[in-house]
Amino acid sequence: MTTDDDLRRTWEDQQAVHKIDREQRFAVMLDYVERLTGAPKRVLDLACGPGSITRRVLDRFPAVRVVAVDLDPLLLRLATGAFAGDERVNVLSRNLDHPDWTTGIDGDFDAVLTATALHWLSPPAFARVCRAVAGLIRPGGVFLNADHVLIDDERLRAAADALHQQHLDTAFAAGVQSCDDWYRRAYALPQYRSLWAERQRLFTHWSGDLMRSASWHLDELHAAGFETADVVWRYGNNAVTVAIR
Repeated sequence: MTTDDDLRRTWEDQQAVHKIDREQRFAVMLDYVERLTGAPKRVLDLACGPGSITRRVLDRFPAVRVVAVDLDPLLLRLATGAFAGDERVNVLSRNLDHPDWTTGIDGDFDAVLTATALHWLSPPAFARVCRAVAGLIRPGGVFLNADHVLIDDERLRAAADALHQQHLDTAFAAGVQSCDDWYRRAYALPQYRSLWAERQRLFTHWSGDLMRSASWHLDELHAAGFETADVVWRYGNNAVTVAIR
């Protein structure tokens, strides 16, 4: 029988296929947090999934307190189970597409982190989230987003897309599980089959991936009230942006 531990493990496996150098990307994010804020006392994990970022934050900064939010019902159950009994972590259900998602979340975070998630938002919703995050971070705190942040030059962007697709085609031809395969198999399990209709209802707002350039992302962060923002790591059209409040 497939257990929750199996699902968390295979989530990490398939995400590592989709995101080359995924561990380096996480390490870079935490390096910048520590360099810019010191060892953080409070971290917000946006769209936490089964807890990938939260786990790495706890391993790096054992004294930290983390608020982890997501919308997907299965991923929330996996995250809740992963940190059950750990008083450092509070897992909450929140829809980032709703303007009131910050209700009940106290501010003054040292860092807000998110990875491979905000592309689910429309441009107006992304702008709202950036403004809300700016309001939750203490002065001098940081917001790090690892996601689709496209190369500005069209030819280089197209080359990066082609290279990434070549990598995926090779991996999937060898039988590696894709992200879509993971969701289909996880929600087909008897213990989670009943949650599929709820997930479909919760994600009716999604109309396609948010694919915008680095300059667009940085403009949105500055408009949201961040003092400075820039891309600090990149692999093709996947990048990490850091914004300082």
